[in-house]
Amino acid sequence: EPLLDAEGNPVTASTTFTPTSEFGTVNVTFTFDASALAGESVVVFEDLYQNEELVCSHENINDQNQTVEVIGPEIGTTATDGIDGDKIVVSDPEAVINDSVLITNVVPGKEYTISGVLMDKATGEPLIVGDSQVTAETSFTPNQSDGTIELEFSFDASGLEGTTVVVFEHLYKDGIEVATHADINDEAQSVTLVAPPEGESAPGSLFDQTG
Repeated sequence: EPLLDAEGNPVTASTTFTPTSEFGTVNVTFTFDASALAGESVVVFEDLYQNEELVCSHENINDQNQTVEVIGPEIGTTATDGIDGDKIVVSDPEAVINDSVLITNVVPGKEYTISGVLMDKATGEPLIVGDSQVTAETSFTPNQSDGTIELEFSFDASGLEGTTVVVFEHLYKDGIEVATHADINDEAQSVTLVAPPEGESAPGSLFDQTG
């Protein structure tokens, strides 16, 4: 069936030309919103007219030369301790988790927004610190189709030792979600919170005072 645009109209394109020889090539460009078509195959059908009379057609749904695959953006991530880059985060008031997000198949020159939230692996629910979820967000305009974006989560992890947190990410373009990475069992997205080493000074202290 014809591919329909957001308004329910068939996606079409046309061009008018006057040939200078018996054989040649004409370019026809289709411009449309493919945001919801990831994973689909699109086949181009063509009709040639002269003086508004159809003179020939090319309509073969199985013709590979007329077929293109629509691929959508994908994201994959690695979450680490913002202090030393390992998978263990000390549960202190100034904990930092860095999330390195590999993004592929985006459109260069278009603005995107990547947002993330920390999830409690034990409950499968967002981690709550105080009364709020722990989130991070940044917008970017890629200059190539693949690349890496860094998200930083800063939060008070006091009392959260023993908790494993998993980073979930969502990629948006024009306010529409185009990719997500939300696997509660993904080790690459996970870090574990541990208690500060015994006898460690309180954050911000340079030395212990007595007397």
